[in-house]
Amino acid sequence: MELNKVFIGRQPIINKNKKIFGYELLFRNSMLSDADIMSNIKATANVIVNAFNNVGLKRLIGDKKGFINVDAEILESRIFDLIPKENMVLEILETVELTSSIIELCKKLRGEGYQLALDDFIYSEPLSPVMSAANYVKIDLPMYNRQSLTEVVVQLKNYPVKLLAEKVETREDFEFCYSLGFDYFQGYFFAKPSVVTAKSLSPAQLVLIELSRSLSKEEEFYTIEALFKKNPELNYKLLKFMNSAAFYTTQKITSIRQSLALLGYRNLQKWVTLLLFAGEGGDYKSSPLLERAALRGRIMEMLANKITKDPVTADSAFMTGALSLIDILLERPITDILNEFNLSQDINNALIRREGFLGTLILIVEMLEQEKFGFMQEILAKYNVPLEDLFSMEINAIVEFETTGDGET
Repeated sequence: MELNKVFIGRQPIINKNKKIFGYELLFRNSMLSDADIMSNIKATANVIVNAFNNVGLKRLIGDKKGFINVDAEILESRIFDLIPKENMVLEILETVELTSSIIELCKKLRGEGYQLALDDFIYSEPLSPVMSAANYVKIDLPMYNRQSLTEVVVQLKNYPVKLLAEKVETREDFEFCYSLGFDYFQGYFFAKPSVVTAKSLSPAQLVLIELSRSLSKEEEFYTIEALFKKNPELNYKLLKFMNSAAFYTTQKITSIRQSLALLGYRNLQKWVTLLLFAGEGGDYKSSPLLERAALRGRIMEMLANKITKDPVTADSAFMTGALSLIDILLERPITDILNEFNLSQDINNALIRREGFLGTLILIVEMLEQEKFGFMQEILAKYNVPLEDLFSMEINAIVEFETTGDGET
C-alpha cells in the first residue's frame, strides 16, 4: 500500500513589534483519518524529512526560527540531528513526562546548542531543573483566565525563559499578554479587525491605490510610468523585485518600461497590491499581514486555475485573496476601501459578503489557516479537488513567498 503523502503547513509566531519571529511547522496528512493515529515520532520524522530533504528548510522558513513538535521518543531517538540547529526550536509536547532522565537529556541538548520550548506549559513546583534547560515557554491562553494567567507569568518571570502566548485570537488578547510581559505571540489575532477608525492613508498607500486603479483600467504605459516616477522608492522596489530570484531573466532590468513590458498589467497589479501590505521600509518578509495576503492570493490563484482552467478567473482569485485583509491593514471598512479600487463586482461581492466562487475560495483559505479540515474537505469535494492538492498548493505558495525578492539589484 502506498504511504500517505505528508505536507507541511506553518503558523507565524510574532514578536512584540508584530513582526514575524518564527513559525510553528505543522504536520499535514492527506488522509485526515490517519492524522490522529499516526505516532508523534512518525509525524515528526515526516516533517523533518520534508523540511530538510524535499523542500529545504530555508525555502520553508527563510531566516526565521522553525518550531517543531517532539515527544520523549523523538528526543531519545535524535532524528532531529538531520536539521541545522541554528534555526530550529524543539517544542516538547505537554504529554512528555519530565522525568530526571528527560530533563538531563534536555540539558545535554541545550549544551549542544539546541533551543527548546515547553509546549502548553502548566506551572507547578518544583520547576527549576527543566526551566534551566528551556529557552521558551508556550502558554495556551484558553487554559487560563486573566487572573490565573497573571499569576503564572509572575512565577515564570523568576526563570530565564522567553514567554510565548499561544492561541492569541484577538487584539485584546495580544494587548493583555503584551502588558504582562510576553515576548512572542502565536495565533491569527493580527488578521482580525480592531475598532475601525477613519485612519487616513499615507502618501505611499495613495500612490499604490492609484497605480492599482490605473493598471486595472489598462491605461497607457506612460501614465503608469509617470506614477512610478512620482515615488522613487517604489521605482527602486520594482527594479529590485524584477532582478530577484523570482525572475529568471538573462538581461538586467534597468527601467520601469522594461518591467512593465515583461510583467504586463495583471502581474504588475498583483505586485502593487502586495506592496500595500509591505509597510514602510524594513524586512518585508517579517510582515505577518503581507505573508498572509501573499499566501492567500497565491493559493486561491492556484485553486481557481485548477478548478476553472481560466487565467482571468485565476488572476481575479489572486486579487481577491490578497485584498481579503486590506481592511485590517488600512483600518477602514472594506466597503470604503473598495470605492478606491476599480475591481469587478465578483471581487467586491467576495470581499464584502464572501459570495460567489471567489467568496468560497476565501472561505477555503480561512479554514486552512484555522485547520478546519473536515469542513474544508466537503467544499473541495464539490470541485473534485483532493485535500492533498490544496496542501501541495500551500507549500508551493510558502516556498514562492520565501524565495521572492532574494536577489539584489
